[in-house]
Amino acid sequence: MISRGFRCLAVPALVVSLVTLCSCSKGKEAQEEEARPVAQPAAEAVQDFGKKPMDKARAVQKLGDDRTRAVDEAVGSETKQ
Repeated sequence: MISRGFRCLAVPALVVSLVTLCSCSKGKEAQEEEARPVAQPAAEAVQDFGKKPMDKARAVQKLGDDRTRAVDEAVGSETKQ
């Protein structure tokens, strides 16, 4: 009678533990897969955040270089005349 009571408790406990273990392992994989797409836009935003000021600085530098070149050409052409 005690062994029958043990079986009645052991079998459902085993089934519940197996179901719990299977559901937990799928949950971790799903969480990792969901985390990757969320991290991708964040990484791109960080890259863009650093890229925009650098692009602006390069554009300003190019404008300055163009102006300096134009002034040098203007001064050079005046001295030749």
